[in-house]
Amino acid sequence: MPLKLKSFLFWIHRWLGVAMCLLFALWFASGVIMMYVEYPELTEAERLSQLPRLDLDAVSLTPFEASSVINSASSFTSVKLTSVLDRPTFEYRGIDGQNFFVFADSGERISGVGEGAALQAARMSGLAAGDSSPSYDALIEMDQWSISASHNVSRPLHRIDMNDGDNLVLYVSDRSGQVVLDTTGSERFWNWLGSTIHWIYPLQLRKNTSLWTDVIVYTSLVGIISVVTGGIIGCMRIRLRNPYKDKTVSPYKGWMKWHHILGLLSLVFVSTFIFSGLMSMGPWGVFNSSTSPFPQMVRYYGSDTLRLSNLPMPQSSDVAPTLKEIEWHQIQGSYYYSLIDSEERTKVRFADTSDFNSSTKLLALVSGAIPNLLPEAKLESMEVVNEEDTYYYSRHNNFRPFPVYRAVFDDMESTWYHINLNNGELVNRVTDASRLERWLFNGLHSLDFQFLLRHRPLWDVVMILLSLIGLVFSVTAMVIGWRRLVN
Repeated sequence: MPLKLKSFLFWIHRWLGVAMCLLFALWFASGVIMMYVEYPELTEAERLSQLPRLDLDAVSLTPFEASSVINSASSFTSVKLTSVLDRPTFEYRGIDGQNFFVFADSGERISGVGEGAALQAARMSGLAAGDSSPSYDALIEMDQWSISASHNVSRPLHRIDMNDGDNLVLYVSDRSGQVVLDTTGSERFWNWLGSTIHWIYPLQLRKNTSLWTDVIVYTSLVGIISVVTGGIIGCMRIRLRNPYKDKTVSPYKGWMKWHHILGLLSLVFVSTFIFSGLMSMGPWGVFNSSTSPFPQMVRYYGSDTLRLSNLPMPQSSDVAPTLKEIEWHQIQGSYYYSLIDSEERTKVRFADTSDFNSSTKLLALVSGAIPNLLPEAKLESMEVVNEEDTYYYSRHNNFRPFPVYRAVFDDMESTWYHINLNNGELVNRVTDASRLERWLFNGLHSLDFQFLLRHRPLWDVVMILLSLIGLVFSVTAMVIGWRRLVN
């Protein structure tokens, strides 16, 4: 290698290492915390568990009748009967993504609940402990724990301090009166040390999504350059067959020697960790699909909106006392509803069939509609999936229903669809691009391989061990960098 190029290589690695070593250490340490403490969210299981029993006897309107008070030209893509402030309430999702709420007992539209109703919602929630004494904090658009874009349809948010032993804080949507987020003192503490550091997630930066994205992408790129240049230098300086005069494979002493040896031993893991962190952002559209799923979904369902006048209404005598919600669906012009007790307990009903015949009819509808997803492609297979596998599994709080159909097509993207056999809904679409993302991001970053996840704590041991190696390596860089700066 020419001397000037070699000198430049050393200079680049030295100063990028000084710039990145602390962040590397923080990434490895915070990653271990994130293995066990999720970013605050109200999971679907928690949301359903805190709802009261749905009182169908109090429902006096159909979804079609209640929708008349919504002064909007929106058509509706979904309709649900849930509870708000212990009253049965229709929740409509407009084709533009906006939600509308109408009390099913009076036909009154919810358009802002105010401080008193927000406190009432917090008190009524099943999330409140017996020793809680709720107090109103503030009406906010966003804070550190409500950054997620999933809360955009619910803003502004009433923040309620529950003043209990867990230092629980609830966030109630001003638009609906629903509890949409809960955080405990423990969650907030560990997330300051975990996700906020790992994702570079301070509120003032994260509020500017494009700036935050650029920071993550280009910081990761700098990290990759730092690791790659270090790997090249490390390989150049190691001597396995012809040791140095003191019979060692490294020319360095002390911290420099530890940095050299540990850097080579952890090179693959550290480089893939930083690279997969970059891939988590899907930079430059690398994981974008070449086709939109929207027209495929419309062909499956038969329409992109629900005809409200066709929705069948259940009778209170036909449902279990544990019922929490009712959601309406359509497939190819056939309308039906699902009775939801919990994430795991859902049953479908058609207006003209028994419980047993409803399941049979749903299966026939799903089987007949699947080819319409990609009518110009060959449907290579349909199989029932009853357990998690490499491409269909739960990560963190991402619930996956079972059983599902996996429909495999031979189109140019090798598309797979997973369809929930409990209610007929499309769960997700898997294409070549998303399979690539699964390996380059999830696989490399979280090592979420089934043979590890199915044998926990093996996965935990491997992840912690590798993270500790990466942390120690980063500490050696910090010591060397500090000495470089002060000398």
